[in-house]
Amino acid sequence: MNFIYSLLAYWIVNTIRYKLKQHGITHYWTEIKRILSTQKAITPEAYNALGEQVEMRLCSDPTDSAAELYRALGYTPALQALSHSTLQSSSRKKSVVPTRNFSKRNSLTCRIISAA
Repeated sequence: MNFIYSLLAYWIVNTIRYKLKQHGITHYWTEIKRILSTQKAITPEAYNALGEQVEMRLCSDPTDSAAELYRALGYTPALQALSHSTLQSSSRKKSVVPTRNFSKRNSLTCRIISAA
C-alpha cells in the first residue's frame, strides 16, 4: 500500500513541476515548498450574541512569488477572486461550535449480572 502512496506523491510532484516548467518556472520541489509555506491558515474564534462560539477559517494573502506559482498552475484562491462586498457576505466558511458542559452523573449505578 505504501508503494501506491509513494507513486501517487511522485506523480503529483512531477505534474506540478511540469506545469510550472511550461510557464518558465524551474524551481526544485524544496524551493516550491518554501515559497508556498509563507501562506498560513488561521482560525479566529469569537462568541456571538447567543453565547455560541463561532470559528472562521481564513488564509493569509499569498506573497508575490506564491501568487506567481498559483497563476502558473491555473489556481485562483476563492477569497482572492471575489470582490470585497461579496467576500463579506458569503465566501467565508463559518461554523458554530456548541459549548461542552460535562457534568458528573450522580445517579450512575452499576449492575452486576451473573449467570448463575
